[in-house]
Amino acid sequence: VSAFLRPKGNVLTLFVDGSEDPTIPPFGKVVDYLTYCGIYREVYLTSHPSSYIEDVFVSGSSDGTIKVQTKIHGEGSPHYALYDEGRLLAEFDGSSFHYDCPKVWGVGSPHLYELEAQLGEDRKRVRFGFRDAKFQPEGFFLNGKRLTLVGLNRHQTYPYFGPAAPKSLQYDDADLLKSSGINLVRTSHYPQSEHFLDRCDELGLMVVDEIPGWQYIGQDKKWRENCRDFARRMIVKERNHPCLIAYGLRIDESPDDDELYSSLQAIKEELDPGRQSLGVRNFKDSHCLEDVYGYNDFSCDSLEHGVDPSGQLKGGKGKALLITESNGHMFPTKSFDPTSRRVEHALRHAKVLDEAVGDRGYCGAITWCAFDYGTHRDFGSGDHICHHGVYDIYRSPKYAASFFKSQGKTPFIDVASLLQPGDFDAALMPKIYVFTNAEYVEMYRGEHRIGRFYPNRKDYPHLPHPPIVIDDIIGDMFNEPNISPEDGKKIVATFNWCAQNGYGALRVRDKLFLARMMAKYHLDFSYVYATYAKYVQSWGESSSLWRFEAFKDGKRFATITRGPSTDFHLEVKPTRDTLVHGATYDCVRIGIAKKDQYGTTMPYASDPVEVTVEGPIEVYGPRIFSLYGGASALYIRSLPCKNPTEATVHVTCLGETIDCLLVVRPA
Repeated sequence: VSAFLRPKGNVLTLFVDGSEDPTIPPFGKVVDYLTYCGIYREVYLTSHPSSYIEDVFVSGSSDGTIKVQTKIHGEGSPHYALYDEGRLLAEFDGSSFHYDCPKVWGVGSPHLYELEAQLGEDRKRVRFGFRDAKFQPEGFFLNGKRLTLVGLNRHQTYPYFGPAAPKSLQYDDADLLKSSGINLVRTSHYPQSEHFLDRCDELGLMVVDEIPGWQYIGQDKKWRENCRDFARRMIVKERNHPCLIAYGLRIDESPDDDELYSSLQAIKEELDPGRQSLGVRNFKDSHCLEDVYGYNDFSCDSLEHGVDPSGQLKGGKGKALLITESNGHMFPTKSFDPTSRRVEHALRHAKVLDEAVGDRGYCGAITWCAFDYGTHRDFGSGDHICHHGVYDIYRSPKYAASFFKSQGKTPFIDVASLLQPGDFDAALMPKIYVFTNAEYVEMYRGEHRIGRFYPNRKDYPHLPHPPIVIDDIIGDMFNEPNISPEDGKKIVATFNWCAQNGYGALRVRDKLFLARMMAKYHLDFSYVYATYAKYVQSWGESSSLWRFEAFKDGKRFATITRGPSTDFHLEVKPTRDTLVHGATYDCVRIGIAKKDQYGTTMPYASDPVEVTVEGPIEVYGPRIFSLYGGASALYIRSLPCKNPTEATVHVTCLGETIDCLLVVRPA
C-alpha cells in the first residue's frame, strides 16, 4: 500500500466475502466439516526498508548441517547468527553451515534453536530444530530410530466461535493432545494456526499438514490454480517447523488425478525438497505420486476387526504406508451416550491401534479424530455436530481419550464405568475395563480385596499398555467354610458369568454344575440364590463401593473409587489464571463438570448453568447453557485494560455459585 499512503489520515478498510466460492477448495460439491467466513487469525501491517528479507527457510540435520534459503527484496546478501536460548553460538555467511554436536529435536527432547538473518538494518529470526525424519517402507524413522506413529486428526474449531481462537487456545489444544499419549497430529483438512504448530515444535508433537479439500477435485482452471496456490503458500508458511514431518498434498479421499498431484509434488520439490509428502485416500489401488501412501481404513465395524492387512494396499507397493483415518463416523459417540457405547468406542480405537502397531508394514495409525466438530447440514447428528472425537467439542474427554492417555508415559488410570447397575440391562454387571499404564491393578469391594488384575495382552498383544479387563467381581471375597476352595473357584466363575449375562443365559453346563454342587453339599436353591445375592448384588451394603489401586514398580500411584453417588458438586477449572490483552484478545478455557463425592463426572447431567462476569472480560458464547454429558466449557475473552486488573467469573448451577478469579494485563 506504499504508493497510496499520505503523511496522515490513512484508513485501511477490509471487505470479506463469506460466500462459498466453487472455484476455491474445498468448495464445489459438499464438505463434511463446517467452514467459516471472516478473519479468524491475526492480521499485521508491516513496514520495511528499501532492501529487506522477505522469507528465511532453514533446515537442520541431526549431524549439525544447516541449510538456509533466504528471499531478498532489493540488494545485498544476508549474514546469519545461530542462537541457543538467546546465547550466540556462531555466525556465518552463505547458504550452509555445520554446527558440531547439536542437541537434536525429538518427541521426548524437542530442543529448538534460532537463526537470525541480517540484511543491513533489517533482521528476521526463525526457530528450527536439528532432526532427521524419514518415512520408509520399513517404517518411520526419527533421527535414525524407528518410531511407531500414534496420532489423532484435528479440526481447529471450537464451540460458539469456530476457528477464531487466539494463541492461548491453540497452545491449550497442543498441550492437551501431547498429554493424550500420542506423538502425531494430522491437520485435517486444511493448514492450521501457526500458534498450534509453534507449540507442537516446543512439545515434540509431530505434525502432518494438509491442503484444503475433501473428496472433490474441481476440473476448471481457476479451482486447480487455487489448489496449487494453497499448496505453495502452505509450504512457505510451515516449512521452518521441525514438528512437520510431511506435507499432505492430496485432497482427502479424492480420486486419482495425476496431472494435479504431480504438479503439487513439483511445487514441494521446488520449495522444500528435503521433506516428504503424503497423500490420503480411502481405496487400496490408488496411484501414489507421494512418498507416503496414506489410507483411511474404515473396516473396523466391530470389536473383532481393527484394520485390513498392509499387504492389501496394492497402490502403496514400495512406499511407506500409514493409516490416516479410522473409526470416526463408523461409531459416532456422544459424551452422554450409555456406558456400553462409550466403552465400545474406546475399545474400537484400541483394536485399530493394536492391529496397526502389530502390522510392521504400517508406520502407525492416525485415528479419526481428536475433537467433535461443527459440520454442514448434510452430516452430523441433526445438531450440526460430528460426534467422532475422542474428546467432545468442549474438549471434555470420552473413554476413548482415556485409552489414548493410557498409552503415554505419564502415570494414568481411568475406570470406564460408573459401576451402577442401572446403567446396564437387567441390572447386570458386564466386564469392567480399566485404561491405565499401570503394571497391575488391585480391586476392592468395600474393605474386601477381590484380586489383582493385569493388562490383557492376549487380546491386545501389540499395545504398549493394553486395557485391563476385569471379569471377576467376587474373587477373594468368596468365603463359604463348607465348600472346598477348588469348588469355590468354580462357583465364583459361574456366579460371574451369571452376573454378566443374566440367569436366562446360564449355559447347560453351568446348570449341571450347580446341580452337582447342591447335591454334593446338600444345598437347596434358596441357599444358592442367597449366596449369589451376597457376593454379587449387595444392595445397600458397604461392598457396593469399588476401589481400584494402580501400581507401578511395586508402588501404588493412584486410587479410584466408584460407588452410589449421593453428594454432588460443581468443578470449575481454568486452563490458566492470566489473560494477556495485546495485538488481539486473549482467551481462556474454563472447564465445568458436575461430579460426585468420588470425583466422578456425572455423564447424564444436563443441569443449567448461568455465568456472570466482572472486570475487563466477556463471555465468548452464551451466558446461560446446559451441561453436556455432565460437563462443558466456558470461554472467556479479554478486553482492553491499561494496567493488570482482577476479573471474576461467577458460575452458578442449581443454586451453587463458584467464583473463578482471573487477572487481565496488557501486553
